[in-house]
Amino acid sequence: MQTNVDITVLEQLIDSLQSCFSVEEAYTNIGPLIKQLFPNETGAIYVMNVLKNQLEAIATWGPVPLTSEPIFTPYECLALRREQTHLVEDTHYGLICQHIRPNYLPVETICVPMMAHGEPLGVLYVSSLKRGQITQIKQLALTVAKHISLALANLKLRESLKNQSLRDPLTKLYNRRYLEESLEREIRRSERYPKPLGIILIDIDQFNRFNETFGHAAGDMLLREMGMFLPSQIRASDIACRYGGEEFLLMLPEASLATTKQRSEQLRRNVKHLNIQYRSQILDSITISCGVASFSEHGLTGKAVIQAARAALHRAKAQGGDRIVTA
Repeated sequence: MQTNVDITVLEQLIDSLQSCFSVEEAYTNIGPLIKQLFPNETGAIYVMNVLKNQLEAIATWGPVPLTSEPIFTPYECLALRREQTHLVEDTHYGLICQHIRPNYLPVETICVPMMAHGEPLGVLYVSSLKRGQITQIKQLALTVAKHISLALANLKLRESLKNQSLRDPLTKLYNRRYLEESLEREIRRSERYPKPLGIILIDIDQFNRFNETFGHAAGDMLLREMGMFLPSQIRASDIACRYGGEEFLLMLPEASLATTKQRSEQLRRNVKHLNIQYRSQILDSITISCGVASFSEHGLTGKAVIQAARAALHRAKAQGGDRIVTA
């Protein structure tokens, strides 16, 4: 039975989730409010990982230690296996989930699967040491699980759509739109502190000849390989983008011109070690040319720095490729 307090807190939870901009923000907001809805019970909100082979508690609460494992597989929860609420009114006689800790065995438990569009997102787990307690809050648990499911599904969809709009579909690197937004932000940050900002414009040498020799499918495969190679060569704070065609751009916040040149030389050497296979055939190693520029040494705007890097790249190509040229 829901009280006026429950309804008020539930409304706060719904409003809080609807105002979140990300799934991570929602995880942070859930904990304090869910605790108010189930003050006398122990429980947790579990969410499914990307591979859908593991659930992890993102919020826990209760007057006693959590009576369920903090991480478990979907197979270990009867509610997920059956895709329906699993209520155990007496754990000494009922069929309990495998994720419930035997050393902290509660009297009653309920697992409510959090579903959206037919897909499991997680589980709401609530337990009690008092008989009859869970039965009283069962309807509230169902309502809470429903609202959390819908909110998380909407946030995940929003993040997915946003990510798609900012990523190149072929290479999965950031696209030019994201680059322009990030570049302006980093330029302002570099002006404020001030800090250097390195730019590396990269071009795959002889890419058109590669396409003509092996076909466009092989060319797309090569671009995808570059899409995996570049992120493996940079720091978490760096940004790798597909700039257009066979061109890529790396933005290196707080990297001096000397550091940027050193990083581009490492890229030039390492790309030759890529093991590229197409239709069971190992292809010749590829080479790249790089144009290097730095803010504010080579321009006072993002556009100016990229133009300087492009002019340097053109000189590198004109000199035969497989080289680094600084603006």
